Amino acid sequence: MRVTLIRHAEAGDDAPRDESRALTARGRADARRLGRALARRGVRFTAIVTSPLVRAVQTAEIVAAATDYRGRMPATDVLVPEAAPRDVVAFLASVKIADEQSVALVAHEPILSAVAAALLDQPRYPALRKAEALRIRLPDGPGAAGSLRWRVDGGTGKRERLR
Repeated sequence: MRVTLIRHAEAGDDAPRDESRALTARGRADARRLGRALARRGVRFTAIVTSPLVRAVQTAEIVAAATDYRGRMPATDVLVPEAAPRDVVAFLASVKIADEQSVALVAHEPILSAVAAALLDQPRYPALRKAEALRIRLPDGPGAAGSLRWRVDGGTGKRERLR
């Protein structure tokens, strides 16, 4: 399974509640840039799952449009910022259907770096930047660590191969 962790793009601070914060104009542009960068590299998703917070949903919608994803995009509380990484790992195990499945998780910090660390079997992983995507390849067998493949910075559209 290929898992792409995507941090939401820049959001404004003018909403009455954190959950309602929407993307700024720059955030929408960065999300589009990220989506186009993924599409240029042939990235396609078999599933996109998002945090229920507005900024993550908006980022997911923009990336989905750029990558021609037409499926449902369920929102789940396991991707909120303070969620437990073990719950995300369990969620991924429940959606695994085939080795070539490609799942995007659109969420926040600190959950994304904690999930990256858990999937890579490392004590820590650096925080993802806003509008950044990180691809991790998970092995078939249970208990084995995943491997980093690449990252894409939505602010620049540049891809960095990690392995």
